Amino acid sequence: MSRFDPGKLKDFFEYYDPLNQKHIDAINLLQEEIEALDPDTMSDYASWVRLYRSQGGSDVGLKFTPFLFENLTGFKAKKFPVEFCHDCAYLFEETGFSDHLEASRMLMANLLIETGSFRWLKELSDGLYLRGRDDLGHGPNEGERWKGAGVLQLSGKYNYIKFKEWLLKNEGIDDPLIVEEGADYVANKYAFTSAVAWIQDNDLLKICLEDGFSACCYRINGGWNHYAERLNAYETCRQYMV
Repeated sequence: MSRFDPGKLKDFFEYYDPLNQKHIDAINLLQEEIEALDPDTMSDYASWVRLYRSQGGSDVGLKFTPFLFENLTGFKAKKFPVEFCHDCAYLFEETGFSDHLEASRMLMANLLIETGSFRWLKELSDGLYLRGRDDLGHGPNEGERWKGAGVLQLSGKYNYIKFKEWLLKNEGIDDPLIVEEGADYVANKYAFTSAVAWIQDNDLLKICLEDGFSACCYRINGGWNHYAERLNAYETCRQYMV
């Protein structure tokens, strides 16, 4: 099967005629085929859409690709599927970080350390210690289902319910599996999205912009655990997030 030469797709944009019905039908067909393969490719937070719409400046148009994550983590690009990349892009877009390159590097560096370079998107503990935590909405024989999940460890049934309600309110997505299946499901499907509300509620972008990297680390970690590693990760992010 022959393939288009690099740059061939640009010809379709250059010669597109909005009065030509065949052109209109062809573009509509292309969109249908793209969405059938991966609906998120046409989403507002897809990397190419954000770059296309950006008005210039070095602090916009970040591209979250498998190859970026390979450079940041040292793991092969194939470990990071397109859904993972889109979920990450959504977090940075929705929280405003995507408009601020240096702040984005600060956040990414901390996420790398918090998750062991995205190896641990679910709490390593069995979560049995959460049983009976009525402050988190747990009965006497439940709790482990809602152990920490996602890049910032969403924890507790109460917070899973809040996330489900937030997703419905903000994105119109009603996903009962967030609460029904808990940590396994959230870690796989909403690793980044599950952290958006916390980042917004804690004014993390403002902290990064006004107080810098150390303040970002402290707000996320609540202390100075692995601070040297966070600094190293920050330098890696400054090298590859450009």
